[in-house]
Amino acid sequence: MNANFSSRGIVPCPLLHEHRARFLFSKNSFDLYCCRQCGFRFVHPVPADTSAVYGVDYFSGAERGFGYVNYNEDKIAMRPFFERVLDGVEQAARTRGSLLDIGAATGFFLKLARGRGWRVRGIEVSRWAAREAKRSGLDVLEGTLESSPWRAPLFDAITMLDLIEHVPDPRRTLERAFAILRPGGVIAVNTPDVGSFWARIFGMHWHAYCPPEHLSYFDQRNMQAVVRECGFEVVSLTKIGKRFTPAYIASMLWRWQGLSLWRRIGRAVERTRLNQLVLPVNIRDNMFLIARKPVFLHAGDPVNRAMRKTV
Repeated sequence: MNANFSSRGIVPCPLLHEHRARFLFSKNSFDLYCCRQCGFRFVHPVPADTSAVYGVDYFSGAERGFGYVNYNEDKIAMRPFFERVLDGVEQAARTRGSLLDIGAATGFFLKLARGRGWRVRGIEVSRWAAREAKRSGLDVLEGTLESSPWRAPLFDAITMLDLIEHVPDPRRTLERAFAILRPGGVIAVNTPDVGSFWARIFGMHWHAYCPPEHLSYFDQRNMQAVVRECGFEVVSLTKIGKRFTPAYIASMLWRWQGLSLWRRIGRAVERTRLNQLVLPVNIRDNMFLIARKPVFLHAGDPVNRAMRKTV
């Protein structure tokens, strides 16, 4: 990085590089910055290694203020959301070919997609989760998209569900996704919306501000801007709700409000049948984007040049 940039002063925006960002606040001992032009928010400096975040305890307990209460129960509650994602992908792609899920966890979404006729593959940064997925017969590679061996266009659909906010360089991830997506293929991305009403009301206490788990924070405007700059055509951008167990909702409220009461309630509820309930939640702070790679590209345009550079 340029020596003229101070760690608590003005730094380059990693999303739209010609922009500059200012220090916003610190949380969990990490500094967050906000781009003056596009509004993108991000952790700076990026932690050297975040792989330790995604151990087995990330999927059970959420004791550190992030992660899942009990992934095996939480993922079942998420099934209607996953089905809705697949509905959107299939409508946009008009085919059920090859699908790559980035951030596949233990493969629950991949199993649903495979059951609907997709040929599925996944990639997952958590060693524990990738191994669990492989044990269930899924083709899931341990690592990140940037470290993967894929270079040529291989996939008809790529999904990034609750993934891109974890990525330190989301633009690079989107560029790599563009490179390995077939012409006419689609990406589906969902992520918290930092421009939402509740994000603005709660500020740094908003539940999605949870570094080092979340490193990148989008609003609808800059999400569409970077997707287009990476060569995609935006098909749709909507607010989307999810379903959660009562214990997960209590955990989210603990992160949001910082009250230990919610933490105690979550622990108590988790041990009862009450936690088998699945409750719909849509506070409109989660956005869902579908975008398509154009079928025809001109050899000399910026998109093709960026793609060749990425490949």
